[in-house]
This record gives sequence, C-alpha cells and structure tokens, in this order.
Amino acid sequence: MNVLSAGLENPILGYKLDPGEPGLSHSAPASRSILRVVSQEISNWLAFEREAAKNGGIIIHGGINLDLRRKGSFLAAVAGKTTAWIYYPNGEKVQDNSNEYKDQLRKQIRELENKLEAAINSHEKEKIEQQLNFLKLMLNMPAKLIEDLLKPFGIFLDVFA
Repeated sequence: MNVLSAGLENPILGYKLDPGEPGLSHSAPASRSILRVVSQEISNWLAFEREAAKNGGIIIHGGINLDLRRKGSFLAAVAGKTTAWIYYPNGEKVQDNSNEYKDQLRKQIRELENKLEAAINSHEKEKIEQQLNFLKLMLNMPAKLIEDLLKPFGIFLDVFA
C-alpha cells in the first residue's frame, strides 16, 4: 500500500534554536521529527560534557526531554530540552586518582562477598547484601565525586565499621 494514497498527513515542522545554541535550525517532516530533535539534543549533551571536562567538572545528573505531540498522522517531537548538572569540585582541576578509590571499593566488595558466604543467619546476610549493593553503586559513581563527598569526613575507609 502506498503511504501517500493511504491518506497520511506528514506536515513539515519548522524548528528554532535557543539564543546562543549551536546548530542549524532545519525543518523536518513529522515522520522524522523525533530523529531531528534528538540529534540536536544529543549535540547539546555532548557540548555539556565538553564544557565539564574542559573546566574540571563532572556531570552528575542530566537528561533529554522531548515534547511529543500529534502532527498530521504522526507523533512528532515539537521541542526538546537538555539539562545537565555539573559538579565542579572546589574549582580545582580533576586529578585522575580514580584507581585508588576504585581499587579500595573492589577490595571492600571482595571482603563483604567472603563475609556473605560465611554468614549464618538471614539478618546478617541481608545486612551484608545491603552493604554490597551500596558499594557496587559507589563503584559506578565518578571517583572524584566519591572522593570529594567522603574524604573530608574521613568515612571512606570505614564506611561499614
């Protein structure tokens, strides 16, 4: 069946960029609008990453939101918004000492896994599993963020003491 003869409407959508936003404001048909808007928002996200890396920051949270509406016969992206929360630790350049903290976390995880195997009662196992989950979560966080959050309080080495 031919798409045009099926009576589908595919209007051309025009886009405007925010003031100062890099990129080109090309129009796109409704059927390709999501691809057009997502590609622009990914470019914005990469610009945030470059800015963070250049200034010694770490992106700790962010995302891309699309405003989807029905245009003609299609669900189309009519706008997009990219947000990024960038953490700048004390205005200093990021130093790469991630291996030190990541290695310490891995060591603690191995120790807790050994304790979990030796644990007898279910309450003790549950407590160790919670600690393991927390350490595994921390292992996935940027090392500089872990260091800056925990080191000033002196709690990194004895998180579960």
